[in-house]
Amino acid sequence: MAIENTNHRNYRAHGAMLLAMVLFGLMATFSKDVLTHGGITGPQLVAFRVIGAALLFWLGSIIVPQQRIERRDFIKIAGAGFFGFALAQGGYIVGLSYTSPINATIELTTMPIFTLILSSILLHERITPRRALGIIMGFTGAVLLITRTTAGDGRPTDFRGDLLILVSQVGYAFYLTHYSRVIRKYDAFTFNKWTFTFASLFILPFTLPHILQIDWPGMSAKTACEIIYIVAGATFFTFLLVVFAQRRLLPTTVSVYNYVQPFVAVVASMAMGLAMPQWMHAVAAALIFTGVWLVVSSRNAHQQGPS
Repeated sequence: MAIENTNHRNYRAHGAMLLAMVLFGLMATFSKDVLTHGGITGPQLVAFRVIGAALLFWLGSIIVPQQRIERRDFIKIAGAGFFGFALAQGGYIVGLSYTSPINATIELTTMPIFTLILSSILLHERITPRRALGIIMGFTGAVLLITRTTAGDGRPTDFRGDLLILVSQVGYAFYLTHYSRVIRKYDAFTFNKWTFTFASLFILPFTLPHILQIDWPGMSAKTACEIIYIVAGATFFTFLLVVFAQRRLLPTTVSVYNYVQPFVAVVASMAMGLAMPQWMHAVAAALIFTGVWLVVSSRNAHQQGPS
């Protein structure tokens, strides 16, 4: 399916991305609460999210009409499942277990920068001085977060958490750029069903020992409700919205909506008492936001069609 070029025809796609990013922003806070107070480890939450979403998509496929996947596309969809879901979502959740939700969501805004870099490598797009400046500013903001000594809640942070989240963003940027054609080829339900299935197969060898250690009787009702939201609301429903938008918007337009997540996460984290913003967050966020804006505005000015 071709990307629509008329703005008024994209209102639903923009609305879908806005809602999806709000749901994602809330997920960061709920995930941190589950990991901190719910007795759930990072690999366990990854398994809940990826495998749980795959099961929901398969259940939904019973009543929702599905497209038939062409045999030659299964390898591409498997790759999309690895980079977009197993690596990106798994790295994000495990990284979140080591860092604060504010750090995590601010770092998510580096993804458009990685998208531009990979577009230059894979699609041979020219990096202008404006784009280069944006990349430098964005990475400066990310380095400030990685090298700082305290997280947003005043406790020591772990370098591994910030690094894993940045790696997850590289994976998702590769997913957006390299697999954009196959994303647009299939409807959201069909595409998600198979990508989450492949992602589940990729993560299962690493998460199965952790799944077997889950204390099901000891899980609180609050933790169970948060996990249900993470799986059903912030994964199943959200990725229906995201793939719907991805089929109609350019990759950089999709990625720019990551701006919404830090603001949602900061408000939610403060409301739940999980984190308090510090001046370093403001400095890092300003550098990252400005850098990403320079990258996206420069790229869109020279872009004539879909990636």
